Amino acid sequence: MIILVQHGKAFSEQEDPERKLTPEGIYETEKVSKFLASAGVKVKEIVHSGKTRARQTAEIFSEYLKAPSQVRDGLNPNDDPVIWFKRLGEIDDIMLVGHLPHLSKLISLLIFGSTEKEIVKFRYSSPICLVRQEKNWSIMWYITPEVIP
Repeated sequence: MIILVQHGKAFSEQEDPERKLTPEGIYETEKVSKFLASAGVKVKEIVHSGKTRARQTAEIFSEYLKAPSQVRDGLNPNDDPVIWFKRLGEIDDIMLVGHLPHLSKLISLLIFGSTEKEIVKFRYSSPICLVRQEKNWSIMWYITPEVIP
């Protein structure tokens, strides 16, 4: 199982050059994190890009899911999705917190073997879970803040 998450809503670069999470971004990430924890979702680790908005998002998920978080390479917006495509063949029970278009290309590569088609409309703070069945990946679930009571 892998879980892909686009970072929480962040301030624009004009408002905050570091692009920290907005209060709404923090609230939505906490809401989803609490829900996943209450549903018994577990990951071994949470990895994120070095950007502040991804780090903050990962730290919130880490707090609720009781999993360590750390910065890893290959998760920036324009990084090659093949880097993580290859790594995920050997890793399980991990959450990747990153950015678009990288995550969109990665999920397309995992499911279709190509980055040409957008198959998921990512949303801030919304985890999408994929499972591997032999050599193929499938979407198991996708949760957005709006569907959580």
